[in-house]
Amino acid sequence: MTALRLARLSLTSMAARGSLALVAGLGGLFIGALALPQAAEASVVGRNGVEIEGAQDRRGFYVGAGIGFGASFFDSPLFARTYRDQNKFIPAGRLELALGGGVTKRFTLGANLYVGTYARPKFGPKILLGGDVESYAYIVKGFFVRTGLGVAGVPAGDGSHTRLGLGGLLGLGYEFWLNQSAALAVNINYDLRAVPGDGLRHTPYVGLRFAWF
Repeated sequence: MTALRLARLSLTSMAARGSLALVAGLGGLFIGALALPQAAEASVVGRNGVEIEGAQDRRGFYVGAGIGFGASFFDSPLFARTYRDQNKFIPAGRLELALGGGVTKRFTLGANLYVGTYARPKFGPKILLGGDVESYAYIVKGFFVRTGLGVAGVPAGDGSHTRLGLGGLLGLGYEFWLNQSAALAVNINYDLRAVPGDGLRHTPYVGLRFAWF
């Protein structure tokens, strides 16, 4: 009787433990099923593996690297006196480093630092540094408006030395998510800098930016 009773108790204990394990497993599956739609919603991926639906969560720190190509128009009395009827549009390029953070899922604020140069013998190969406090406001899906305000080194109107330009930029673009943390933005921008006593520098340019959130 004692051995039989011990066997029954052992079987009962094993059954109880098996039931608890089954309940725990079912509970885990249920919780996972509830979480799956949210995870899928956060990572709706297109056919080519690029995120094209909705906004991701951009809150927190981000770092980005970009490149831009365009042309600067020298609205400068010194340029007009020095070069007279020559073309006032000078090809220009820049490399950008962006650092900042997401204030909300659809608004980021940070700093954009860049190194630029101009493709003209009189204006290059000077290394020109600049920096702006900039923001990205995401309107619909990945479509954004970019604004910036800061200072930049620009050539003097005659190209002999570097001057300090005050101003900023305005841009429009679209951001594609490559995975859950990396995004590629394509943008068109208009950069305007005022040089005291030497007119304005208008620079429309097209840019690419990779960012990691």
